[in-house]
Amino acid sequence: MSLIASNFADNYAARGIILDPFQREAIDALERGHDVLVCAPTGSGKTVVAEFAVEMALAREARCVYTAPIKALSNQKYKDLAQRLGEENVGLLTGDVTINRDAPIIVVTTEVLRNMLFTRDPGVAHIGYVVLDEVHYLADPSRGPVWEEVILQLPPHVRLVSLSATVANIEEFSGWLRSVRGPTAVVVSTVRPVPLQQFLARGRSLISIDDGMPAPRRTKEREFRRRERRAVSPARRRRLVESLNQRGLLPAIEFIFSRKGCDQAVADFLDSGVLLNSPEAEREVRRQVSKVRETLSDSDAKAVRWGFWAKAMGRGFSAHHAGMFPVLKELAESLMDQGLLKLVFATGTLALGIDMPVSTVIIDELRKFNGEDFVNLTATEYTQLIGRAGRRGKDTIGTAVVIDTDELDMDVLGEVAKGQSEPLMSAFFPSYNTVVNLLANYSPGKAREIMGTSFAQYQRNADLGQVQGRLARVRARLADVEEELARKCERGNLVEYLRLRAGAARASKAQRKRAKAEYHARIRDSFAQAATGMLYAYALDGELEYALVLSVGNGKLRVINAFGEMYWLREDDLSAQMRLVGEIAIPFGRSLKEREVREQIADSIIDAVDERSELGVDRDLMGSWDRFAVRESPELIAHPVHTCPDLAQHLREGEELVSLDARVAELEQMVASYDDSVAREFDATASVLERIGYLQRRDGTILLGPGADVLRGIHNEADLLVCEALSAPNLRQLSPAQFAGAVSAFLCDRRLGSRPPSSGELRDSWRMIGVNVDYLLSLEADAGITRTPDPFPGAMGAVTRWAEGGDLERVLREGHLVVGDFISAMRRLIDLLGQIEAVGNGVWFGERAAEAKRLIKRWDWL
Repeated sequence: MSLIASNFADNYAARGIILDPFQREAIDALERGHDVLVCAPTGSGKTVVAEFAVEMALAREARCVYTAPIKALSNQKYKDLAQRLGEENVGLLTGDVTINRDAPIIVVTTEVLRNMLFTRDPGVAHIGYVVLDEVHYLADPSRGPVWEEVILQLPPHVRLVSLSATVANIEEFSGWLRSVRGPTAVVVSTVRPVPLQQFLARGRSLISIDDGMPAPRRTKEREFRRRERRAVSPARRRRLVESLNQRGLLPAIEFIFSRKGCDQAVADFLDSGVLLNSPEAEREVRRQVSKVRETLSDSDAKAVRWGFWAKAMGRGFSAHHAGMFPVLKELAESLMDQGLLKLVFATGTLALGIDMPVSTVIIDELRKFNGEDFVNLTATEYTQLIGRAGRRGKDTIGTAVVIDTDELDMDVLGEVAKGQSEPLMSAFFPSYNTVVNLLANYSPGKAREIMGTSFAQYQRNADLGQVQGRLARVRARLADVEEELARKCERGNLVEYLRLRAGAARASKAQRKRAKAEYHARIRDSFAQAATGMLYAYALDGELEYALVLSVGNGKLRVINAFGEMYWLREDDLSAQMRLVGEIAIPFGRSLKEREVREQIADSIIDAVDERSELGVDRDLMGSWDRFAVRESPELIAHPVHTCPDLAQHLREGEELVSLDARVAELEQMVASYDDSVAREFDATASVLERIGYLQRRDGTILLGPGADVLRGIHNEADLLVCEALSAPNLRQLSPAQFAGAVSAFLCDRRLGSRPPSSGELRDSWRMIGVNVDYLLSLEADAGITRTPDPFPGAMGAVTRWAEGGDLERVLREGHLVVGDFISAMRRLIDLLGQIEAVGNGVWFGERAAEAKRLIKRWDWL
């Protein structure tokens, strides 16, 4: 171990912390000049490796760039490093905030680092180390592409430290890193420094779930009422917290996944008179709260409900979510760190890495809203949430508690509680900004080559082998079917006839009517012939299902499917005939009410249909009945098989061939799509830019056209939409305050509302934006891509009023906005206006953006 590493380890030892083996392994690899990928559980100390990279940079007089996926984490890491290393040595760049940008250690959002690399910032040459914290964000649909662009654009001399939660496909990810970055040490740890125990809170009891799931407390009949989503009652929540407090398991975070739910929980605790702080702690909280309150006017304090939150914090509890006033969120984090808060009700964003360690994590439910629908938590998300539990050096064990409710799915809990992570999947795609920046720095051929080195393409190439293998198996099965069918009809070539029929044109109305009646008869006959103990393939609402018949009676079948679900099947439920697959023995002398019995049968079904499902043998059942109605062309009528008396039987015997033919065509199309698929997306994106003049083709090469330099500097999901608006006359006619309001639409945040503004000038601007959206979407449809997001006008009026000097309370009330959403939007708007200012140097919109930014940034904390 070098002197640098020894001194680093000694400093930790002086604080009572002995470095873990995985930390020493990673430090050693970094000293040997290798990139490092560290995968370890939340709270295990991955950031120690990042801090060593900082030490290496300082010792070797190089710069270190520390990245985080969200600004809150960047701000927290900046404070930590500045406190430890001195403010003169640490800088912060988050787009809307710039502090000491020339410091040897700079903390940035990943977007800022990406922009430095694309614009060939001179400071990149002096960077020796880059830390990508939470690199598994590479799979995030909105932010993920930025991570890949950073990794692909980093110069070879920079050592990369990637920190990640545990992922299932670490070998695949590290293989890609080595392919684009060279030697990369992979350090994996599965050990939590503070062990974790998991419980189910049922009534007043805490039931351990580490050794298996307890029996569900609801009956099967109640299962179907789960659509009624009922929150945990205030009384039950209060009893649980009191129980945890008596057991010495506070402080805690309770994840509720709803801002409104978090606020209501705080209100309920206040109404119930809950007091978790001692008198001394309450006095200290009041002192700190009062000090921060002095920075706000009475009107602003009223707008952010300061009195409500101050009272709750004094009693030892609060909330933490994006809808809160940022100063209050930061105060909650600080008080929790000091031990002056015992309970925080939080949405899932708190689990993204913000350092708020607690003894216990409580989870209200295992479902959350993803912006479109309520979905189950993934195992990775669940593990990240409960990973907050257990404070190193303070707790001997961390505690995770899941509240048992009517809505709790025990099967989901059983899966996520195992701690098995999902694979890391690339979310990369070439944006308009990416395309123009690459073409500004590289030839078209080199730019396409870079696309081919993305993790997205790497994964698709790996999948290609699996698809090709599946295609080979389908073709082998098809050959066997062809050989069998060749002996079925003495009149002629049945295989030839079946394929001729499959390619026939749409039938006449009369033929379709007859085919529909015949198919309904086939469904009826197959249902009537269904027998106990037989396994069938069929379709429900067009979805393929495999199920075993348990009993027959009174016009319905009792079945169990491959998921172990039992239900009654009626003839009217079927959208395809029941196809006999085989026979499965039903366990004798065992009750189907036993979960183990149902799982045993489900496993038997899966084993029986695995090959059929893989090859797509029964996929034809998902098709409509009208596939049997074909136009009898002269060629079809002339075929000798057409007049065979056994034709109906032959058509049933040939269903597998038709299904396999369709599967072959599908897989062949997939194989063709894999080859350079990301590069082809690059070409498609470039084609849109070429059609509207941002790119121009001359003498076989591609040059940047008018507007491309502006597009290069707009790092926003609506990048091209912003550029198109700046080139239109509408925005030029607006005042700086109105300009800020119009630009807020490009934040594409549905939480800001969708009501058009009342101002005539702003309405005209919104109409212009809508015309541009329609135009770009039509071009993208022609190119086969989707890039342009939906803008939202809801904040245009509120932002304008704020920029004109309106007070916060009125702006929020008239705009129907939540304070946290508004402040977050203002910070992102300041960032975007700063980009417009930079690319518009010497142009009207640059001056307008600069003035708009000045008007919005009325408070220090903006």
